Amino acid sequence: MISPGLVVLLVLIGIVVAIPLTGLDYELRRIWKFQRRRLKGQSAPATVSLFSQEKRQVPLTDVRDLIISLQLGTSMESTLTGSLARAAEQFARRGILGERLQRHVQARLSISPEAVLEGLVEDFDCPQLAELLHRIRMAAEGGISYNRVLAVSVNDIEEDISTQVEQRIEKAPMRLTPLMIGGVFLPALLLGLIPLFVTLMKGL
Repeated sequence: MISPGLVVLLVLIGIVVAIPLTGLDYELRRIWKFQRRRLKGQSAPATVSLFSQEKRQVPLTDVRDLIISLQLGTSMESTLTGSLARAAEQFARRGILGERLQRHVQARLSISPEAVLEGLVEDFDCPQLAELLHRIRMAAEGGISYNRVLAVSVNDIEEDISTQVEQRIEKAPMRLTPLMIGGVFLPALLLGLIPLFVTLMKGL
């Protein structure tokens, strides 16, 4: 009779074999690298993080919420400068986007609201932020209201978010199938081969 410990061992072996097949090893490496950067950032001097040239990722949902905040501000007849200052207060504790926004508002808002957005574009690998800056500049040059271009940016980002969700849903079966094969069928196959292996060893 096969012991429970052996069954657990075989299941673990199946999971280890399945991880590369599903692409989860890539996700695990990304998580590990992120945690290492975060820990280094906590122990490193503040000047290192301020002048780092590496662009970071930012969730599109955070970018969307920031633009919605600016849109609400401009819709209430507030200037873009005032809307950015208010958004910096609202997003102060909302991750890296809020942190960078607050710093750029403090350092660049006196220059222009476009300078604040330029800082965000320099910080983050986010085409949507670059497109927002481009539209803000066009609005300033062409006399278009900021509220209008912000509304267009919100709609575009909503579509991008929906596209990302659809892509993840489409990829889910492709990742789950190898995981099921590795985590369920492989241990079952190994369990079936054990008696044959034991018999073979006894014959030797």
